Amino acid sequence: MEAMETGRSEPPALRITLPGWLAALRGPVLPAAVALIVASLVLRALILRDSYFVEDDLLFVGNAYENDLTLDYVTRVHKGHFMPGAIALTWVLSRIAPYDWLLVAAVTLAAQALLGVLALRLLRTLFGTRPAILPPLALLLFSPLTVPAFGWWAAAVNAVPLQLVLVLALTAQVRFTRGEGARYGRHALAWCVAGMAFSTKGVFVAFLLYALTTAFLRNRETGWVRSMCREARRHWRLWSVHVMVVAAYTIVYLARMGTAPGEGASVPDPDVAVDLVSRLLGRTFPSGAVGGPVTWAPVTPTGGLAGPSDAVVALSWTVLAALLAVTVVHRRRALRAWIVLAGYLLFADAVPTVIARGGHVALVGAETRYVADAAVVLAVCLGLALLPVKGEDGAYRRALPARAPLVLVAGLTTGAYLVLSVISTVTYRETLSGERVRAYLDTAAAQLAAAPDNVVIYPTPLPGDIVLSWNGDRRLSSRLLAPLARPAVRVRMAHPEPTEDARVFNRDGKLVRMKVFGFFAARTEDQLCLPVANGAAAFPDALSFGGPATAGALAYSADRPVSVTVEVGQERIVLNLRKTPGGLIHFPVTAVSRGMRIVMDDPTAPVCLAAVALGAPAAEGEPSS
Repeated sequence: MEAMETGRSEPPALRITLPGWLAALRGPVLPAAVALIVASLVLRALILRDSYFVEDDLLFVGNAYENDLTLDYVTRVHKGHFMPGAIALTWVLSRIAPYDWLLVAAVTLAAQALLGVLALRLLRTLFGTRPAILPPLALLLFSPLTVPAFGWWAAAVNAVPLQLVLVLALTAQVRFTRGEGARYGRHALAWCVAGMAFSTKGVFVAFLLYALTTAFLRNRETGWVRSMCREARRHWRLWSVHVMVVAAYTIVYLARMGTAPGEGASVPDPDVAVDLVSRLLGRTFPSGAVGGPVTWAPVTPTGGLAGPSDAVVALSWTVLAALLAVTVVHRRRALRAWIVLAGYLLFADAVPTVIARGGHVALVGAETRYVADAAVVLAVCLGLALLPVKGEDGAYRRALPARAPLVLVAGLTTGAYLVLSVISTVTYRETLSGERVRAYLDTAAAQLAAAPDNVVIYPTPLPGDIVLSWNGDRRLSSRLLAPLARPAVRVRMAHPEPTEDARVFNRDGKLVRMKVFGFFAARTEDQLCLPVANGAAAFPDALSFGGPATAGALAYSADRPVSVTVEVGQERIVLNLRKTPGGLIHFPVTAVSRGMRIVMDDPTAPVCLAAVALGAPAAEGEPSS
C-alpha cells in the first residue's frame, strides 16, 4: 500500500495597501519633517506669548470699529500697503473680540502650521520624499528673518499669507508644468491674486513663477532665454492673464493712494536709499539666511531690529559664497537658482522698500519683515541649487562624493543653522515688551467697564511707547480705546460734551481728571475777576489747532445758572454755568483759529471768570509735551 500525501490549501493572504502619505511615515523623512514643524511651532508659540498688540495693530482695531466692512473700507491704502484681504481679516477678528490676543495668536499660529505642512508638500512635489529636503525645510521653518513679522500682528497679516501664497502658487505651478492638468495653471493664477489681496508684494509672485518655470520646470535643457521665449509662446494666454491681473492691481492701487495722503510711494533720498539697501541686502538678509543676526539692536516698541556684528556678517557672506561656489561647480543650472533669488531680493524686496521708506531713515533696512517673504524663495532656490527636480536627468556636472561625507556635511550644516536660528529667536524674544501694552489695555478695559454711562472722556493720544506720535490723530483714545467700551460710552468718547467732570486716560490706562495744556490766562493777585469789556472777555493770544484733540477750560464762580458763548474762529460753543464746588467746566473745540472770546449772554449776570485755557487735553499729575 502506498501512502498518499494530500496537499493542504494555504489560507488566503490579507494584503492592506496603505495610503501614500501614511506609507511614507514608515520612512525617516516625514517623521523628521513633522518633528521640525512641531519644534518650530513651539518656538513661535513662545514668541506669541511674549508679544502683544502694538503700533499699527491698534490702528487696525480702531479702524474696524469706525467702519463697516465695505469695498471702500477694505480698498483703502494703509501706510503704503494696498491689502484688501488683510484689512478684511483684521476687521473680522476685531469685531469678534477687540484686542483678544489669544484669538489673534491662535489664527497666526494656525496659519504658520499650515505653512509648514504646505512647504513640506512643495518640497516633496519638487524633489520627492528624500532626506535632502529636510535642510531647505528647516531653513524656512526656523528662519529668524520671519520671526519679527510673525510676532507683530500688523506685519503677520501681510507676511504669513504671502508666504503661504508663494508655497501654494509654486506647488500648483509645478503640477501644471508636469502636465497634471490646465486647472493647476489657473490655481497658480488664483493664488497670485490672493497674494495681492494680502500684500503689495503679491504682484511679484507671477514673475517668480515664470522665472522658476523657465529655469527648472520646463525646457530646462535649452538656454534660459530660449526657454523663456518658448514658454511665453506656448502659454501666452495664461501669462497674459497674469500680466493683466498685475496691471489691474497696480491701477487700482494708484487710484486708491489718495485714501492715505502723504504715505506710501515717494521719491527716495539717494543717500538714504543706498544706505537702506546696503543694510537690507548687505547685512540683514545674509545674516538671517544663515541663522543670524544673533543680536538685535536697537529695540523698538515692536521688538528689536537686526543688529548683526561684523563677524556674523562676514561669516554669513562666507557661507553663502561657499554655497554658491559648490553648487555651481557640481549642479547644472544651479546659477539660475541664485539669480532668481537675487532678482527676487532686488525687485520684490529692496526696490519696493526704497520706494515706500527711502525718504525716511536707512535704519528701515534693519527690519527683517521687509525680507521675510524671501525666506520661502531662499529655501526653494537652495533646494533647486542642490537637488534635481523629479524627472530631471543629468543634473550634476560630475560625480558627487560618497554618501557618508555628504550626509555628515549636510547634518552638521543644518545643525549649526538650527542652533544659530534658535539663539537668534531667543534673543529676539528678549526684546519684546508685550506686557506693557497688555497692562495698559487691560487697565483701560477695566476702567471703561466701571465707568457710568454718562461719563465724559476727552480724546488724548496713547503713550508714545504704544503708538508712535507720527500717527497723529489716529492714535487718539477715542479711536483706539473705544472698541473696549460698551456702545453708549463709545459714542460719548467720539463726541465729548461740556462737563464739570472731564476725564482722560493717563499713561497707565486709568481714567483721571483732565487738564488743558496750552494757552492759559488767569486773574492776577490784584484782580477779583478777569476783565470783561462790552460783555465779553477777549484773549487774542489763544491758539486752537482744532480737530478732535483740542479743548478749552473755564474757571468761574456764579451765584445762579448763567450761560456764556465761547467764540473760537467761526465756532460758537454755548456753556451753561452753574454754581459748583469746583467752578470749572471743560468743553471741546474743533475750530482752527487764533484768538478766543467769551461772551456773557446776560451782561448783568453775577458771573466771575477766574481763568481760561485752550489747548490739548492731558491727564492731571502727568507732564505735558
